[in-house]
Parts: sequence; structure tokens; C-alpha cells
Amino acid sequence: MKKKTRLLALFCALAMAASVTACSSAETSSEAASTPDASSAADDTASTAEEGGDADDTTPVSGTITFLSWNNETAMDPVLQGFRDANPDVTIDLIYAPPIQDYVEKFQILYSTGELTDVFVTAAENKAAVLDNEIALDISYLDAFDRLSQKNIDTYSRDGKVYAFAPDGWYCGVFYNKRILEENGIEVPTNYEEFNQSMQTLKANGVQPWVFSNTLYDPIQGYVATETINYDPEYDEKVNNGELTYADGWTKPMQLWKENYLDAGMINEDALGLTGDQANEVFAFEEAAYMVGATWSPSALEELNPDLEYGMLPWFGTEDGVAWMTGAAGVGWSINKDAKNMDGAKALLEYLTTDEALTIFQQETAGILAVDGIDFPLDPVLEEGYQYFLDGKYYLPATAWKYSDALGNNMTINTQEIVAGNMTIEEFVQDMDDTRIELDAEQ
Repeated sequence: MKKKTRLLALFCALAMAASVTACSSAETSSEAASTPDASSAADDTASTAEEGGDADDTTPVSGTITFLSWNNETAMDPVLQGFRDANPDVTIDLIYAPPIQDYVEKFQILYSTGELTDVFVTAAENKAAVLDNEIALDISYLDAFDRLSQKNIDTYSRDGKVYAFAPDGWYCGVFYNKRILEENGIEVPTNYEEFNQSMQTLKANGVQPWVFSNTLYDPIQGYVATETINYDPEYDEKVNNGELTYADGWTKPMQLWKENYLDAGMINEDALGLTGDQANEVFAFEEAAYMVGATWSPSALEELNPDLEYGMLPWFGTEDGVAWMTGAAGVGWSINKDAKNMDGAKALLEYLTTDEALTIFQQETAGILAVDGIDFPLDPVLEEGYQYFLDGKYYLPATAWKYSDALGNNMTINTQEIVAGNMTIEEFVQDMDDTRIELDAEQ
């Protein structure tokens, strides 16, 4: 009971704070999380029945399979129909809880009362609880992991075992207006210096270089990727275990953000009042050259302005050749280690990893698949960033933070405080470290 009591406290804290797992300019309903290498996990565990074992997907299963999903029935019913057809004696009890807060609360209630479903979703917001409390079954025996992006595998892995199958993800970079750049004699930037110079040229020509919404931290996250994670992929793990501090890896990115965006006049207090939808309108109506753009952004922009000509850039690092996207693997499907219908749960997850199911899932959710060998439609603008996604050159701090709820909330508030002149960079990073230390002491 102590373990579940601690978990209840953790989820109460999660439910009370805003999660920072996506770009600032839009909302998303199926994105999440990052952890160690699991490429050899299948060899280590496939023969261990209690950790998964081989599932015989040719023998129909029966009974009721309970499934806690944060994709609704409209999206999931077409995905599940093929499994129902092959297993006519099965009933799938799909319980929908919308992300993020409602899902976290529902998961917490079901787990703490001993009623967690056979299959459930693991996301950035409940990953630590799932792994720390050993709630999920090791599913590294699934053949589909051979075709899944390593970063998606790593996201839900620990000690060589995999606890969720995350078929998709998202990425976020810089959208640029092609017409505005061309009219101002600017070639599409290919590195840090060219990008910063383009912003200065636009400003000097009286053109608004950027539009940001009221969350202003996206360039910071990009700089953390290019200046810190690029050189030390284990940085966040080292912070989590106390070996390094946030001051070690965030001071330079914060300074670059201040120099290139605040001091240069690209961000000011006007941005504090803009919503994501309003920022979309400014960019779509060609009133600014750059905006933060994510994989879910094109539909909204192109609805506002079907004739908009724009492209996508990564976040450029100060070293030539270094460039990253922000982004994360999507949420993953997990099997409850204590599933009431274990055979059914294994068979269902086996089916969900097939080309048939994944193709339908992509069609229903418009996700960016990270599974090799499955073709799916991708907006031409997003194709410019897709290779970074496939190469694992994307990063989101919240997915690696031990206390993503508290730190994410602080990041949102404190960047606004810096813009308003009420906080320094040194105070920002010190607050991050103080928060982590305080929460560590409460454990």
C-alpha cells in the first residue's frame, strides 16, 4: 500500500500542474516522452514468460480486454475492428480519458484502486510512475521493435527492457515565410549565423521577424538541444542523479536566447498576451516571417491561408552542422503486469503493432509514424524536418526531467518574468536547481 500511496501523491501533483510537452503555438492530443538503450532487450527477455514471452497471434482469444486510451472511440474503433474480426469472442472495453490531466487522473484512480485496465497508455506524464512502480509488462519480445525508431524505443525503456510501444511522435521547428524572405533578399538560412543575420535584416527593413505566443521558451529548448544534448546525450540523467546541475547545461542556452531574441528585440512584452491561435493568424496572414511550427500546425495555417508559401527549419546550433528539432516520441501502449486478461492483452498489443493497425491509426490520428516500411501522407512542409525525426535529432526537456510538472510550470512563468524584466538568467537556472533539490528532499 505504501507504493500506491506514494503514487497517489505523485499523480495529485501532476494533475495540479500544467504539462510542458509540446511547442507553444498549438495543442496536441497524442504526444509524449525519453530513457536507455533497448536494442538487445528481445534477446534477453523473449524466453521469459512472465515478462512477455511469445504471443500466439494465430489462436483467437476470448473474454473482455479492458483498454484505457487517450485517443477517443472515433479514432480507436476503426483501429480495433480488425482485431475484433479475428477474435469474435473478444469484447474490448475501451475507456477514454482525454489527455493530459483527465487521463493522468483516471490512470491514478484505476491503479490506486487495483482496477487498472489490461492495456493502457504510458506518456511523459505518467512514465516515471509506470517504470518506478513496475506497473507495465516488459514487451521487448515484440517483433515490431525491429522496425521502430531507436529513440521511440529508448523513450519507454529501462535497463534493457521496453515497457510501451510508441508508434509515432512529433517534431517542432521554425516555419519561415518564403515570400517575405525573398522580398527582403534573404536566402533560406542554413546555419546559426545566417539565421541570426536574417532576423536582423528583417528588423532593419521594418519587417516583423517573429511572432510568438505567450509561451516563449521554444528557442531555449532548441538551444539546450544544440548546445548541451548534442554533446552530452546523458545530460538530463546526470542532472536527475545529482551529478550535474541545470546551471551547467542551461546557462549558455539561456544566454543565447536573451542575446538573439530579447536583446535583439525579437521578443517583447507584446507576446505575453498572444494565444497560439492568434500567433497562427499573424503568420498565416503574412505579418511575420518566422514562427514556431509543429507537425500539427500546417492544417490550421493552410485553413487560414490556402495560398501560404512557407517552409520548415530546425533550430541551428552555434557550431556549423549542428541542428535539432524539438519534439518527442508519442505516447505508448503498455500491458498491465497484473492484467486480468493477459492472453487477450498480449494478442491485442501484437495486433496494434501490425502494418494494418498502424496504417489505420495514422489515418485516424494524423500522427508522424516512426515505424520503418509504412508509407503515409506527410505535408510537404513537414518533409523538410522529417529526416531529423527519423535520425533522432529531436529533444524536449520535459520528457527527460524527473519533475516535468513543476519544472515545466516554472519555465513557462519564469521566461515571462525575464521578458517583463523581473528575473535574471542566473535566477532562472538557480530556480530550476532549487526546485529539483527541494522535490528530491520530499521523496
